[in-house]
Amino acid sequence: MQRMMITDFDGTLFRGDRTVAERDLESLRRLGEEGVIRVIATGRNLYSFMRAAPADLPVDFLVFSTGVGIARYPDPAENMIREASLSHDACLYIKEVFDQFGFDYMVHGIMPENHRFVYHRNTPENEDFDTRLSFYGGLSEPINGRFEGPASQFLAITHEERASDLFAEVSEALSDFTVIRTTSPFNGISTWLEVFPKGVCKSEAVSYLADLCGIPAIHTMAVGNDYNDEDLLHWSGQGFVVGNAPDDLKTHFHTVSDNNTCGVSEAITLWADS
Repeated sequence: MQRMMITDFDGTLFRGDRTVAERDLESLRRLGEEGVIRVIATGRNLYSFMRAAPADLPVDFLVFSTGVGIARYPDPAENMIREASLSHDACLYIKEVFDQFGFDYMVHGIMPENHRFVYHRNTPENEDFDTRLSFYGGLSEPINGRFEGPASQFLAITHEERASDLFAEVSEALSDFTVIRTTSPFNGISTWLEVFPKGVCKSEAVSYLADLCGIPAIHTMAVGNDYNDEDLLHWSGQGFVVGNAPDDLKTHFHTVSDNNTCGVSEAITLWADS
């Protein structure tokens, strides 16, 4: 029976020095030689991921923007399998809710331009928001007047301490969509609240891909580090979190070494031995 291995990227496979360890690359190569399907499931959009990924990354598929897009790898832009988007009316509704909460937010375009976005600020200071604007220098502009849509996703960046309560409130207000909470990959502190079309998430995208490959969930494993991986970890046959994951995730999944000390390789070894 063919098997599938899925790993998150930032904070899981990707180290603090912005590289992927050779040991982890070798583990992925070995899986490929054994016929295991290898998948990256990342919150990054395609543009951001391709800027960061090593040229020799040995994987077979890429799930990006938390499931908005699925593509074969390498050359994902030329080998799209599926993509999703928010309608014009959906964008207007989400924008109204975000404004009611007073969020600073960004709205990403649809494929293949989902690395470009418009943004709106409701607070005078938001350092993490500014950092992300700088990261996408020249690819964004403020919302001026009526926002039309469609879009691939909304992203609010907040530094409020009550992240769990805020996530619950936004999820209730936007119950017709998928709302995902994650920790900022820039400062490791701010909370990002991302809104996608209903059903779009890592587990749904990987489940679609596994069905396409004829692989049942029981024959899969997944490694992650944050709340946006939680649904995927529950879906997979075996879920692992790296040592730098939040403590509450460690209580639900097997914990391996952190992302800087090859936790992905450790998870692969444990999976192989089980």
